[in-house]
Amino acid sequence: MTMHASTIDSIRKSLVGLRMPRALEALDATLRRIEQGEIDGIQAFDVLLMEELTLRESRRIKAALMMARLTTVKTVAGFNFAFQPPLDRNRSMALPN
Repeated sequence: MTMHASTIDSIRKSLVGLRMPRALEALDATLRRIEQGEIDGIQAFDVLLMEELTLRESRRIKAALMMARLTTVKTVAGFNFAFQPPLDRNRSMALPN
């Protein structure tokens, strides 16, 4: 590994202290990508932050659904268009998420 072990340990401790578990999980794979020349340091930083944001957003949505006491998540894909014939299925499916 081209980076110093003590620096990587410091990064790990910081991620734990900042409560960034997903970034901590992705750290080793991201460091490998840097070593292989796939990404640079700024891109690696972006990858780690995006991983953490994705996890937090997922948790936020899950908590909101639980607070709303919604038992199932309903999507347009699961809608019964036969129940509402005037509704155009193709136009509805083309709507952005």
